[in-house]
Amino acid sequence: MFYGPEAEAKRLNRDVTYIVHALNEEHYGPIAKDVAADLRKDIDYTIETFIQKDETYGFKRGLDNLSRMHNEARKCRDQCALTSLTLAIIYLRAGKIGDPAKPAIAAIEAFVEEWSPVAGDDSGVMPPPPN
Repeated sequence: MFYGPEAEAKRLNRDVTYIVHALNEEHYGPIAKDVAADLRKDIDYTIETFIQKDETYGFKRGLDNLSRMHNEARKCRDQCALTSLTLAIIYLRAGKIGDPAKPAIAAIEAFVEEWSPVAGDDSGVMPPPPN
């Protein structure tokens, strides 16, 4: 009841809803565009660098890398990087859980589509969540 994939999915769904709502408010509004751009880069980089190259340990290494960067952003008090890395970690964990966490993935993808700048030559559609 208080642990397992369903409980984690419920927590991730709740956290994403809170974070995206806060980013759409006036206080965090100015950084929403930067967060969306950084979030797209963080997810793309992690999936391309870690998850696609190493099927066995890539997911764990990708999360470890994001967690390390998250700690650095917290030490530097960089709210933009901290928020984008938090959403990237949630995105990857939700992708690992699967169906119960689909609302979290959908909310993150909707946020990125709404706030990300026009795609350049080197950026594409967000990759599918890891399974």
